[in-house]
Amino acid sequence: MRKRYTTSRMIIRMADPAFARMTAEFFAENRESFEKYEEKRPEEFFLPEFQEIWLDIQREKAKKGEWYSFYLFEKGKPHKVIGTLSLSQIQYGSLCSGVIGYRIDRLRQGEGLGTEAAREGTRIGFEELHLHRMEADVMPENIASLRVLEKCGYEKEGYFREYLKINGKWEDHIHMAVIRTEERTKKQEIAVVNQSKIAII
Repeated sequence: MRKRYTTSRMIIRMADPAFARMTAEFFAENRESFEKYEEKRPEEFFLPEFQEIWLDIQREKAKKGEWYSFYLFEKGKPHKVIGTLSLSQIQYGSLCSGVIGYRIDRLRQGEGLGTEAAREGTRIGFEELHLHRMEADVMPENIASLRVLEKCGYEKEGYFREYLKINGKWEDHIHMAVIRTEERTKKQEIAVVNQSKIAII
């Protein structure tokens, strides 16, 4: 697993405590937007001091192969986080699957950055983690996120009623998944040609 990847417009970097100030700013600026689909965070979550600890935990999880958390930066702007990408619940053996997650800054949504990040995350899951399935659960009203997944080849596999309790309310979720097949892998390679290159640091 690399610590740094590039796509056509972004640098994708693995969690690092050095990002604490930038991630605190990112989550604070997008707090209202993210709380539509995520549990509300305690006030201390938005402090750089808390973020430094949290980023260190993420880094340690990555070392153990349990959870990979990345932060998105626009090329040429290394001091501003514009999104996140995660690969979690990594399981091998008979399951061989993982869960993808992503967030994009509220001011940068609608530019295709989410699709760009999710496509690269899916590629990493298949080609570097050697997973067979990538999954995601999305609230039905989160149309933009569902479109991102569809563009990356994910298909609806189920509808989970009252699946997660978010901010005191049980929310339905649509279960999306993509399976690695030879045909899909070829299509993925075509889609990311000249868009995704691994950078070693």
